[in-house]
Amino acid sequence: MPESFKSNPSLLRELFLKPGLGFYVPVYQREFTWGEDEIDRLFEDVENGISRYAEGQNPSTFLGSVIFFSDREAVSPKQIDALPTDVLHVVDGQQRLTTLLITFSILSRFISERMIQLNAIVIAGSTLPLHSWLLNNLGDQQKELLDALSLETYSGTGEYKHKPRLIRQASDTWGNDAARALYASDIAWFLMETTRMRLAGKSEQTVAASLPRAHLNEIVRKITEHIAMMSEESSSCPTLNDLTFLSNTGEASSFVGSSTEAVADPSSLDDNTKAAARLLILSSFLLKGVLVIEVRAPSEDYAFALFEPLNTTGQLLNAIETLKPLVVQSEGGVTTYTGTQSEVAFSRIEAHLPTSLKAEERARKTSELLIAFALAETGTQIARTLASQRQYLRKEFNSLSDGGGGDISQTRDFVRHIAETADFISDVWNEPKSLLISGGSDLDQLCIEVLRSTKHTIVIPILARFYDQWKQNPTDHNRDEFLSALRAITAFWTLWRTSRTTTKGIDDVHRRLMLSGDSATGLPALAWRSTSASTSLATAGDIKKTLRNILTTRADIAKEVDWVSKVTIQPLFSTSQQLAKFVLLAANEDRIQDPTKPGLVKRGVAAAFPCLNKRSWEANYSVEHIAPQNPGSGDRSYEGAIYDRGLVDRLGNLTLMPADLNSLLGNRNWPLKRGIYEALALVSVSARTTSLKASIPGLAPATLAIIQSGEYLPFCEFISDASPTTLTANFIIERGQRLAELAFAKLWPMLN
Repeated sequence: MPESFKSNPSLLRELFLKPGLGFYVPVYQREFTWGEDEIDRLFEDVENGISRYAEGQNPSTFLGSVIFFSDREAVSPKQIDALPTDVLHVVDGQQRLTTLLITFSILSRFISERMIQLNAIVIAGSTLPLHSWLLNNLGDQQKELLDALSLETYSGTGEYKHKPRLIRQASDTWGNDAARALYASDIAWFLMETTRMRLAGKSEQTVAASLPRAHLNEIVRKITEHIAMMSEESSSCPTLNDLTFLSNTGEASSFVGSSTEAVADPSSLDDNTKAAARLLILSSFLLKGVLVIEVRAPSEDYAFALFEPLNTTGQLLNAIETLKPLVVQSEGGVTTYTGTQSEVAFSRIEAHLPTSLKAEERARKTSELLIAFALAETGTQIARTLASQRQYLRKEFNSLSDGGGGDISQTRDFVRHIAETADFISDVWNEPKSLLISGGSDLDQLCIEVLRSTKHTIVIPILARFYDQWKQNPTDHNRDEFLSALRAITAFWTLWRTSRTTTKGIDDVHRRLMLSGDSATGLPALAWRSTSASTSLATAGDIKKTLRNILTTRADIAKEVDWVSKVTIQPLFSTSQQLAKFVLLAANEDRIQDPTKPGLVKRGVAAAFPCLNKRSWEANYSVEHIAPQNPGSGDRSYEGAIYDRGLVDRLGNLTLMPADLNSLLGNRNWPLKRGIYEALALVSVSARTTSLKASIPGLAPATLAIIQSGEYLPFCEFISDASPTTLTANFIIERGQRLAELAFAKLWPMLN
């Protein structure tokens, strides 16, 4: 091995704060492509690491290896006197480095906001030592976070003495002045803008990327959401939520490096102080509790020679594969394993995860299965990391094996429960023709599609429990119990999510039900093996009662007016188009024209217009706007108040129609669009043609042909009865109110 080859474990603080060090991403590297899934995983690892750190394990989070080689000469283009002392070309790790630097910037802004508030408290005469301690330590942490983003050099004029810590070849150039410095890539631009804010004393202000930086905007938004949740007791990390470290000076010293006076009851602190303490834990842990292996190769060739085997050798055994030897051993060994209950169940698990799958897909499905299983088995939330999943399976299985007193039924049940969860995912969640679902009503078949399409996977554990009950005893009663629970869960999800702009709190509801049930309604824990679980599964009626109570107490939705007042002011189109579609179907079920309110509908007799079903869901309908998002220049046929009051994405301005026809309508003026709506609501093609020629004379032949070939659009029917010349804001508001009332009348009974 060459003497110049170096491999060292480095905390992020050590990696990013080395004097004179700059990271350089060569032009052949792919663009920064990390998205929401990777960021979710990163923060999940951080939360999990903070929990382990609080338990005395160190280092707590490992982000893998990063591979570099040092070469100042290979920088191109370059301003030689502006280069960092040490330029590390990034061969592997740029996605992680970029994300961490953006995270440091956003976190420093959150800290600035809290420091301003804390400083005001101290100036006002606070006698609580905690406030000064937080202020001082947050100041130290913020300085290190900001120092990580840029390096200060002796050369350069003004702000150009400061160079972004990481740049990309071809897009960026380290320079000493405005004429020669270029920071055009998303990351270099973002780091430089953060530095400018710092130099101007405005670190509390948001660095807002312009529209062309769409991906950066999305990443900033996602990271901001995570940090906000972690500062507001919305994470899954007890250490952050409970702030026990404030009452334990040893733990405080471990996290921060210094300790405050013990706080007897951290929960009694004001929200700003609690948020500041959480940010202090998070920043300290990121800098001093997250580890990478820093690999420095002597040359680019050597770096790639090292990079290849690290990324192309065989896949590590997944958590299921490492569990199997324990299962075989529990059944007496290889010679007696074949044909046992465990072997039969394990073969079902393996059928769900065939080796023919690509490694990445198999890893994804394994993770999906085990996250759902752990919540269904013991009410435990586990991370997506391989280490966490392995540890959970082996620990739980061994606890049953060692503590079972020779009763193998417990370990067999453990394996069977994994198999049942896998079967539910395969047979129901991922299978549109499931026998269990197809035996239900039109509404039942629609509900599973709604949950699946919105990726509401947190409900898999509870549904898997009812599925298992039916699978063990496939009676009509157990089938109806599953379907009843399915409808209630779907209605609960829809009413909760469409009444607010974020998903905050919804996952916690389901986790608590699995782990501990609900004391207010007497619901026992729903997990197979929770310490407070009942010997038998609660009834679907009990689930409904509990979900209604949660809507009342936590979502402030106890009756129709509560939900209607919330959903009608939400930007439903951007909140969730899939749930908007479901609400529109519920609202239009058996609708007829309201003769007293032109353009509006009301409920008719049963079967007047059945659309709350899977057939309508799978038809070629998408959620589209009536008043266009971007009307034509000078178009006054859409009242300006629709846009001034933010009504364009709300329920009252949405309908269902094929996307290709919507693109044809585009941003046409209201009289023209209204005429097309009127024609498309006619079933007869000849009647449609007559209507079009009468209402829109001179329509281009090509456009006329497309409209004539379009299908009947029942969801656009009656809209054309609105004002013929101008679509008004009042109509949008009134229509949204009516649709919400009609939808609630269909959704709420699913919880009764």
